[in-house]
Amino acid sequence: MTSAEPGRRRLGHTGSWPEPHSRVSLREHTPAPGVTVLEVIGDVDLAEAEAIRARMSEMLHQTRPARALLDLSGVGFLGSHGLTAVVRSSRAAGEAGVRLDGVTGPGNRAVIRPVRMTGLDQVITWYPDLDTALGA
Repeated sequence: MTSAEPGRRRLGHTGSWPEPHSRVSLREHTPAPGVTVLEVIGDVDLAEAEAIRARMSEMLHQTRPARALLDLSGVGFLGSHGLTAVVRSSRAAGEAGVRLDGVTGPGNRAVIRPVRMTGLDQVITWYPDLDTALGA
């Protein structure tokens, strides 16, 4: 058995401690008048979901767009906490009187599958890419 790197313990054959932290990148932009996009890149689970929810709420109250887009096309994993963040973002948008639509990314099963399985495609209108969403 070989020793682990300094500061890391071996955990059998499955990995090492500490596990790397998952992170997301959030970018807000306004591609058209009255439309604000919150772009999410990375894996979305517990900590990241709270960051998305908070940023969406802040965006809705600061910019007060007529329409908001939650762009998840750069998401590689959308866990249950991430789905909850989408639901909470939808509710916050509704309370603010803002239409919220989503972007899955073309063929992005990491987002499309959980959105369909949970029925979120019945609550929010989803588009395969940002250009299609902006043209709608």
